[in-house]
Amino acid sequence: MRAGAVVIPGHSLWPEFLSRLGRAHRCFGTTEQARLALSGMRDVDVDGTLKELAQRGGTCDCRIELDLEPTMLKEA
Repeated sequence: MRAGAVVIPGHSLWPEFLSRLGRAHRCFGTTEQARLALSGMRDVDVDGTLKELAQRGGTCDCRIELDLEPTMLKEA
């Protein structure tokens, strides 16, 4: 069985993930909305992605959306 993808800025699934995460209207200081967004995507390593995002500073839903997205734009 093939392992799922770790979705980080620059990955081809990143825009889809951000679109799904952006549907959440509030951050509760957790990554629960990110987990739900990733769980709805095919072939994604949810736990691996959340671990990698946390290491990059995405420790809650809003930090993933607001802090990591500008990082992606700077690297482009």
